[in-house]
Amino acid sequence: MKDFLSKLLLPELLQGMALTGGYLFRKKETVQYPEKRLEPQDRFRGMFGYSLERCIDCHLCAKACPIDIIYIRDHTEVEEVEGSDGKMKKKKTKVIDRYDIDVKRCMFCGLCEEACPTEPKSIWLTTLSYEGSTYERNEGLYFDKERLESWEGFKAFPGVPAPIDGQNPSDPLGEKLKAETPEEGAA
Repeated sequence: MKDFLSKLLLPELLQGMALTGGYLFRKKETVQYPEKRLEPQDRFRGMFGYSLERCIDCHLCAKACPIDIIYIRDHTEVEEVEGSDGKMKKKKTKVIDRYDIDVKRCMFCGLCEEACPTEPKSIWLTTLSYEGSTYERNEGLYFDKERLESWEGFKAFPGVPAPIDGQNPSDPLGEKLKAETPEEGAA
């Protein structure tokens, strides 16, 4: 008898319709985009941030990328400097000629960020910015080191500074810094 009633009444269908009916009378959660933008979750991996000053040119991010979209070319400059004992010594420094990321092929897996040994990271994906659409994908989604720092042609999430303006990889909106500084007038 129980099997007959379950075939006749279809309890799964009734459960699904009850769930749908519950949403029928709730307030709608429509966002009036682009006037209002939802802030992504903390773990969202948006646009790349890159700091040329922090990069030590170790190539670990390019080696960690599973689809080889990070291109790095560098050269070593040798200059003679005077040591503390007055003798001339050779000093070698690496100079990055090219640091490019082909964003249109990126999986946003975050392996490049995990491989970066610097603290704070010189390459990161936690920027809350998701408006990277472009009309021309070959030029618009291919970022060189200058575009990765300045985000030229990329619309950042409101309140998120470009990496060249001092964006912190772990706190793109600067909320931790605001919380640590005491309020003016509070004594």
